[in-house]
Amino acid sequence: MTDVNGGMKAYGEALFSLTEELGVTERVLDDVKTLSEAIKKSPEYLGMLDSPALSREERLGLIDRSFSSLDKNLVNMAKLLCERRLCYALPRALDAFVSVYETSRGIERVEVISAIPLSPLQCARLKAKLEGITKKQIIISNTHDPSLLGGMKLRYMGIQLDGSVKSKLDGFEKRLSELVI
Repeated sequence: MTDVNGGMKAYGEALFSLTEELGVTERVLDDVKTLSEAIKKSPEYLGMLDSPALSREERLGLIDRSFSSLDKNLVNMAKLLCERRLCYALPRALDAFVSVYETSRGIERVEVISAIPLSPLQCARLKAKLEGITKKQIIISNTHDPSLLGGMKLRYMGIQLDGSVKSKLDGFEKRLSELVI
């Protein structure tokens, strides 16, 4: 069995290298985002492109017609995956392209989980603080989890920082339970 994730990473990286060489990376990034959104809206389309019920020519023709406005190198990658019946993994290749792009441009995504949604001012202040620490351009996504009670958790660069009230209370409870009286 092959490592599909690793393979899709290689496809995304190869597409990125090619677009950098051709000087069209920014335009292809827009096309990748467009294609990703289309796939999210109609995930069954990828199943159809992998279907043995359609001939190779029919499947490739569908890609040509559906993706005609997109960059030809992106379309060719989709066709290559289609020929190998790997269309189901196309979103992973697209994600890999975006990941390599963001790394090359010094962009870091930060997931902020807070007890209540952050205000735009709080997001801006957190972003400025993190940009000062990491020396990267930060993109924040905020989700809220009322079970945290207060504070927040940050996930970025493979790190999770937990400054939530819940984790502090859990730690306090653990220390109390270990206390011998």
